[in-house]
Amino acid sequence: MNTQSIQPSKPFVVQYIERKFSVSTHSMFGGTGYFQNDAMFLLLFDGKAYLRGGEGLSELFKGQQCQQFAFKKRIGSAVVEYFAVDEIFDSKPEKFEYLLQLSVKSAQQYKHCHTKTTQLRNLPNLQLSIERMLFRVGIEDCETLHRVGSVAAYSRLKEVYGEDLNISLLWKLEGALSQVHYTLLSHQVKCMLLNQLNMNQGDTY
Repeated sequence: MNTQSIQPSKPFVVQYIERKFSVSTHSMFGGTGYFQNDAMFLLLFDGKAYLRGGEGLSELFKGQQCQQFAFKKRIGSAVVEYFAVDEIFDSKPEKFEYLLQLSVKSAQQYKHCHTKTTQLRNLPNLQLSIERMLFRVGIEDCETLHRVGSVAAYSRLKEVYGEDLNISLLWKLEGALSQVHYTLLSHQVKCMLLNQLNMNQGDTY
């Protein structure tokens, strides 16, 4: 693949993808998540690029000896369905292009499938009890939760349930919106949410 015109500030594979797709970024897993149409398909972590797997696609990555990403938590680590692609980008460009297209398509399909879900309890981290709590503050479906956002939703709940509301509920709400288990949220994301919470004044409705 022609990378001569790409600046070396990021891994070549990431710069190639940025030129190929219109993407947005967001902090994920202690690194940077790359999204197309709100569907995350690429993770940049510690200078390495990881493409999203899932179902049969993960087996294709493993078949190419792509290292699976392990997110290190404060206690232990969690393996997620993202696979290192820097080497295959350099050594097998046609195979990389094939996996890239499959990864983007899989991410879009996953996003489409889950955005059709209207029941809050079907989102990651949100069991029936949390769904009922959200109902009390006027958040009755996934679309409303996405529109309101995790911080404002938590602020509403805090007004109803008091100062003793566990901060982990904020992590769960953010994880639900990001389609990940709340324990996978990075420390950076949690600090950002706390800063937003501290600055969140006025009517949250």
